[in-house]
Amino acid sequence: MTKFSAIVLAAGLSSRMEGGHKLLMSIDEKTVFEHSLKSITAADFLEVIVVLGKEAERLEKLIPKEYMVQTVVNSTFELGMTPSIQTGIAEATGDVYVICLADMPFLTAADYNQLMDCFREENGKNILVPLYEGVKGNPVLFDKDYRKEILEHTHPNGCSQIVKQNSKKVHFFETNNLRFTLDIDTKADFDKWTNAK
Repeated sequence: MTKFSAIVLAAGLSSRMEGGHKLLMSIDEKTVFEHSLKSITAADFLEVIVVLGKEAERLEKLIPKEYMVQTVVNSTFELGMTPSIQTGIAEATGDVYVICLADMPFLTAADYNQLMDCFREENGKNILVPLYEGVKGNPVLFDKDYRKEILEHTHPNGCSQIVKQNSKKVHFFETNNLRFTLDIDTKADFDKWTNAK
């Protein structure tokens, strides 16, 4: 049985969010971070590894002890998303790495499980990317075969180049589920998605 490790990226600078840290903003009396983590921990992951950076102490206090997640701090979080991905994958023990964004509070446990089920069914493809109306979404799933390549990756802003370089191994999971594209980067994003939900 394929085992999936959730790598939850919660270390970012939140530099495009005016007036505060986006993960600490409130939706229905819980923070964006709490909503995101609740769905991730309810899904069928072998383990959940939360990568912290900016506001690490405040975010860690929001994690209920019963969630049984592993937290790790990326000391170089200012350098971009890639070091956070690498920090999480260095701790992961699963067969597949699911790169989860902590600023996607509208995804459900069923959404994550759907991606994992789809990955299991793809013979010969070992990267999975959700695709909504031609727009690439998240999370992206990588087989552990890419561990060395990801850990040695030097581009600071994530693993999109690895996806491009291994295009023949990528399954684009076409979906009509808008939630796979709803991450919150700006105040406009926050207002738009929270008013529309």
